[in-house]
Amino acid sequence: MTRGLRRFLRKEDGATAVEFALVLPVLLTILFGIICFGQYFAIANSLQQLAAEAARHSVSGLAESERANLAAAYLDATGARFSFLGADKVSSTVTMIPGAVPAIEIAVTYDLTGSAVDIADGFLGLDIPTITRRSYLAY
Repeated sequence: MTRGLRRFLRKEDGATAVEFALVLPVLLTILFGIICFGQYFAIANSLQQLAAEAARHSVSGLAESERANLAAAYLDATGARFSFLGADKVSSTVTMIPGAVPAIEIAVTYDLTGSAVDIADGFLGLDIPTITRRSYLAY
């Protein structure tokens, strides 16, 4: 009986499977983290780019109201310009700032509901429901 037990303990047939079972959760966690943070940074970058381009697009207007309308029209076509962003999850505000040097401020907010970041937020408690980026341009 001890001879059979010794032979059983010396066998290494399932060692690779056991090692893989131990390492797999760590690898999947790292992969999911890469996907979540990648999505977060892609959305944040797209929002910043959208706000900046909308502000630059408003420059061609002559009056303050025309500039605000140009920026709003640019923001309304978010889905066509930035396919990574869901157009239904983007909300924006255009603020004209009067003064000696008139300016425009554009704030763009993205709702993260249903994204990988939202899933990670569910079990990590990150409390990141939205991403907001702003752009300011003085004329």
